[in-house]
Amino acid sequence: MKRNFIYLVVLTLFALLVLWMSTPDDGSTEKSAVDVLFLPEISKQINDVSRVEIISAGNRVVATLVKTGARWQLEQMGGYQADWVKLQDLLAGLAQARVIEQKTDKPEYYARLGVEDVGAGGAGSVLVRISIGDQTTGILIGHQATGSPGRYVRLQNSTASALVDRRLDVSTEQMDWVDSQIIDISASEVAEVEVIHPQGERVFVTRISADQTDFDFVGLPQGREIKTSWAVNSLGSVFSMLDMETVQPDDSVDWSDAVKMRLLMFSGVEIMADMRESGDEYLLRLRAGFPAADVVKSQSEDDTSSVEQQDIEKQAAIDVTKKVEDINQKAAGWVYGITKQKYDAMVKKPEDLLVPLKLP
Repeated sequence: MKRNFIYLVVLTLFALLVLWMSTPDDGSTEKSAVDVLFLPEISKQINDVSRVEIISAGNRVVATLVKTGARWQLEQMGGYQADWVKLQDLLAGLAQARVIEQKTDKPEYYARLGVEDVGAGGAGSVLVRISIGDQTTGILIGHQATGSPGRYVRLQNSTASALVDRRLDVSTEQMDWVDSQIIDISASEVAEVEVIHPQGERVFVTRISADQTDFDFVGLPQGREIKTSWAVNSLGSVFSMLDMETVQPDDSVDWSDAVKMRLLMFSGVEIMADMRESGDEYLLRLRAGFPAADVVKSQSEDDTSSVEQQDIEKQAAIDVTKKVEDINQKAAGWVYGITKQKYDAMVKKPEDLLVPLKLP
């Protein structure tokens, strides 16, 4: 009995082995379709991408990003500087994306994944068109997967969709694709700020070192007091993380009645700004300079300081020059729209900083 049982087991295992060997390997195709790069050809040439278009539902062009030299620009904003960090994240994500799972190739199910064509007004997809030379590839970015870090995608010219292992942040807001930060000068770097109004009213605050906590109000009228130290000190932070609302080329704005600001940093960098209202817009333009550069140069000709000190001063001058160049390269020729709150903080008048006079 026992021998018959063992014989039966052996026969069963042999039958299963024969069946397994004679069955086609259905998993081979699936295996080749997963855990592979979603865009293998683009991944090899990702650094050669020269144009990226972001298109949302209804074929609305959100952003057209074009590489000019070493810089990326946004066509919809007159060629202003694009947000390279955001664009780089998207391109890197697409280049590194690997297929986790093959999904439907049936158009009637595309909407469930958000990979339908963007022609429809209510489409849940975002089309990213990447150009390398004269070759353009369209990728439809769909919904985030539930319970997975991945995202559904489909090539525009393919029926097959897939789940990839990247989140692929693709905003449909134009401002998200532009470098929206105008300038960022920490208050700790500021030595003095001067605001001059067209009618001649002037505010001038200063301090002798970064160790001095509060700015001094120069020319404080006799018998008057400042409201608070904060009111005066706030002028030192007007260029801290300053973002724009809009941007346009500076070719049609009349600056004749602009409020002017001069901000001097302890490093010697000087920021000059013009500000004005135009309807419901609050406009700003700025430029940078280094007025002490000629003084430093003339002093260095007769410099008798140590070699080490000269090297320190030389490096400081290089850093300041680069700071000025970076600001001007970004801001020169552009007019920024800023919030009313930021504008009001910049155009302070003396009375805005002083305790009101008591009526008789």
